[in-house]
Amino acid sequence: MDEDKYALAEKIVKDIENVMTKNAELCSFEIVPVESNFQNKSPVLLVENCLGLESWCVKHVYMFCYTEIMDKLLPKQKRKTLKLTSFTSDRLIRLLNVTLLVNPELSSLWNRRREMILKLMLEKTSELQFTKLVLSRKPKCNDAFAYRRWVLDFIFKDTTHQYNIDHLVSEELEVCHLASDKNPNNYHSWNHRMWLLNKLKAIEKQILFNISNLYIIEYNFSEIWTLKHVSDFSCYHYRQFCINNIFTFNNESWKIFSNTINTNLHQGFIKFLVGNFPKDITVEVSEENLDTYSEDNLVNLLLSNVAKNCNCISNNVLVCRKLELLFNELVINNGLLTFYKYHETLWYHRRFIIHEIITIMYDHFGLVRQDGVLVKESCRKCQIDDLRQKQAKIGKYDSERVYSSLLFVVLIAHEKKFVEERRIDTDNYADRHEKYLKFVEGLNNVM
Repeated sequence: MDEDKYALAEKIVKDIENVMTKNAELCSFEIVPVESNFQNKSPVLLVENCLGLESWCVKHVYMFCYTEIMDKLLPKQKRKTLKLTSFTSDRLIRLLNVTLLVNPELSSLWNRRREMILKLMLEKTSELQFTKLVLSRKPKCNDAFAYRRWVLDFIFKDTTHQYNIDHLVSEELEVCHLASDKNPNNYHSWNHRMWLLNKLKAIEKQILFNISNLYIIEYNFSEIWTLKHVSDFSCYHYRQFCINNIFTFNNESWKIFSNTINTNLHQGFIKFLVGNFPKDITVEVSEENLDTYSEDNLVNLLLSNVAKNCNCISNNVLVCRKLELLFNELVINNGLLTFYKYHETLWYHRRFIIHEIITIMYDHFGLVRQDGVLVKESCRKCQIDDLRQKQAKIGKYDSERVYSSLLFVVLIAHEKKFVEERRIDTDNYADRHEKYLKFVEGLNNVM
């Protein structure tokens, strides 16, 4: 009986290998629920580039492959000098494929595949295809994502072959998309996506890749995704990552970004300001009037033209662009919170927006919040010696400059009004947001 099971398992392993070898465009793997082999046929299925394995044989095949690998093909302490021949390496690859397709949470087997790549027994691009199959069934498998990152890193460092970087990037983003789509709130896929962008940013000059265009594409993609998955905080965290990188754009990249998105950031920012300006303001603040302001003049109006604690020149154009992007996020967040009630993720993203806006204001006035207290910030470029001295608390006048600035007044008035509207609409998270502003952002004196 055991010999029959052994022969059957061996045949199933070979059938899977044949399918994987002959079909280079396999896109997914699934275990198909079938209680027993009534029709006396192979349990390996192939339908439209999708590989399947009937469930009745999974336990037997898995135990066979795992036992063969651990007992015969992996080196142990007493036989560390185990050498793989071409025959044993091919057999090991077959067994590893089946074992990891069924149970990919085995780090030791992934490490074995790494060793085989280093010994040129496995091809790097084929390994990317294999991990795609694994992730099609187990989209939250961290070991598969970690192995995929290792393979990609190996490819990027390989100078002996010319790889199509654009194809690799698009394929990687597609894998992440499929994994996120199969399992919402998939931290591992969004984290992998973030790793990819960071890696490309680090080597963009070496591979002649324009990372700014990719940030724009990903920013737009994240907006589409969050509109469909309002509770997916992993995507919101990724969107925040894209926003922080867009902040570093030069003039050319910012122009491309402004022309790509579906809204006019500058006009949207002005419209928000006009709708929330206090009634007792003494300057003319109509939408037509503010539209004539340059970015530099607009920042001077909102934050006042103040002297910083150092000789560095403030980049008001960059400050204005950051504010335009963040207030656009705030408007989008307003609409989502009004339409989708009781979604905590949306309130968390709102915290990020408010924190970034307040941080921009503090930085403009040369301040920073440390341990819950506002202190004067020492510039690392101009006052290196001052960093060794303990920073003193700011005076009352310094904090009033922030709190009396037009932008701060507009922001606080808008948040008060919005929190009250959400509270009336019985959204309990509104109270939490108010407490966050008071006790985390330190605005208890003005809220």
